[in-house]
Amino acid sequence: MHRIFEFDDIIHAVLQYVESSATDLVNVAMTCSRLAGPALDILWSRQSSLAQLIMCLPQDTWEGKVEGYYRGYIVHLSREPTPIEWERLRANASRVRRLVSIDGFTDAPKLPRGPVLRQRTDGIGSALDLFRPILRPDVIGHVLKRLFKRFPPATLFPNLCELHFEAVFGLLERSSKFWLLRQFVSPGLQALRFDVTGIATHEVEQLFAALPTEAYGLRQLSVSAGNGTTALTVPPSLGKLPKLMRLAIFGIDVALTRQTITNIQQARCLQTLKLNLCGASCDASGIPLELPSLKTLYLSEGSLSHCTHFLRQVTTRQLSHINISYRGSSSPAEVTAFVESLSTSCQTFEHLERIHVIDKSEHPDYLLVIPLHSESFRPLFKFRRLSSVKFIGIGNFELDDRFLNDIPVVWPSIQELKLISWKRRAFYSVTFTAMMSLASRCRSLQTLHLTVDATQSTTIPRAPDGTEELWPTQTTLRNLHLGYSRVSEVARVPYFLAEVFPTLWDFKFYERYLRNCAADIDLRLALEEAHSQLMALRNSPYDNSDKLWENDSDDSGT
Repeated sequence: MHRIFEFDDIIHAVLQYVESSATDLVNVAMTCSRLAGPALDILWSRQSSLAQLIMCLPQDTWEGKVEGYYRGYIVHLSREPTPIEWERLRANASRVRRLVSIDGFTDAPKLPRGPVLRQRTDGIGSALDLFRPILRPDVIGHVLKRLFKRFPPATLFPNLCELHFEAVFGLLERSSKFWLLRQFVSPGLQALRFDVTGIATHEVEQLFAALPTEAYGLRQLSVSAGNGTTALTVPPSLGKLPKLMRLAIFGIDVALTRQTITNIQQARCLQTLKLNLCGASCDASGIPLELPSLKTLYLSEGSLSHCTHFLRQVTTRQLSHINISYRGSSSPAEVTAFVESLSTSCQTFEHLERIHVIDKSEHPDYLLVIPLHSESFRPLFKFRRLSSVKFIGIGNFELDDRFLNDIPVVWPSIQELKLISWKRRAFYSVTFTAMMSLASRCRSLQTLHLTVDATQSTTIPRAPDGTEELWPTQTTLRNLHLGYSRVSEVARVPYFLAEVFPTLWDFKFYERYLRNCAADIDLRLALEEAHSQLMALRNSPYDNSDKLWENDSDDSGT
């Protein structure tokens, strides 16, 4: 072995190049004892199931069976392992630092298991079975009981710092889950996510009360009930976690908003708060309560008025990111009230950098017209450091050119601007000329999504001597989505885009419309022609996939 591998930092630097490949890590571990330890630490550090641990036992000690409707591959014990064989498992388990879902530790409420559709290759079952979902390997509940009877969780996983309990132990019956969860609570745990469905209320309260003393190292905590469909009562003990920086609760009864904020308020280090709102009626308003260290706020599932009510109950001094994902159509007055609530909640305007608001109703009434005028959004001009502004599917935007002309002045650092009616009909109240002025003057703008009227001749700026002079070249704009824009040849859209935005490479528009009438077809054909001409001016091959709005989940409003 080369002497350079006598240094641990060099070993870890080299292993970074192979850490994504289990095969490569195994091969490295087999080269010499000096590299085996660090390579195996990386190999076992993150697991999404305990199946791999059981499968590292001798092959005659376990067997896998395809079970259930989703054809899950479930691992059973075929014989009792010997103490030496159990010790091999324990040695590997001591290297595990994260027991999380396949996607890693996440605050998003998801089912503990999700099918992965792939073709069956084992020849089992009928032809129909070939395309039924197969799940990742998992361990049957009674095997887990035997494992933890022999090795308590704190002994088996001494270096565990992250645990997504439902993702790893979803096959356990509810009566065993709570007991096992309590065994995992330890001072070394830094991130914990679990669901309290089926657990008695008094036991949940006992668990919450124990966290500040038994898991005082927690920095991330995510709790749900019924996958976020059942309201939880936030106990005061959560505010006593001394290191808690990220808290997610699914869900919160809006009738207990002030009680919730009061109990969370005690967490002095809290920087990220994610709440699912549920319930029908809000509680009474009062003097806003301060969350002094909060920087990121996510509110979801409730109506927009519920989110507004929550914002009116809190004040923040460092809030930089706010994400709102609500359900149910909102009136123009409710949208205006929400925007105004930001000004009262954010005590310092210079910190807010990102505002994302989306209507995620499953079955919205797209024929309902919700006119949204520029004046509803002008209160946002107080926040001069905004770099990302997205309002998606919340209504029918009816902005004006004056609003667009003010944006470069009030948001000089804007990088992403999306004002999207989505499947709602947009009004053609802003001109292509105003859009060109906006995009060229915002020197940091990278993404723009806006519906415009480009049926008239484009007004070109004039130099001091009165001659026409194109807008200054802007080299940061990469993505332009014109939604349902109306385009005609007289506006010369492809020419101006090619001249002013030489780095624009992604030009999209909505190809599907609510109606399949002749007017909609004409709109689509005009946008397709503009896209083709732009590609020709760039000497770029025509790629139909660039403009398909279905392929861009963010632009499609999801």
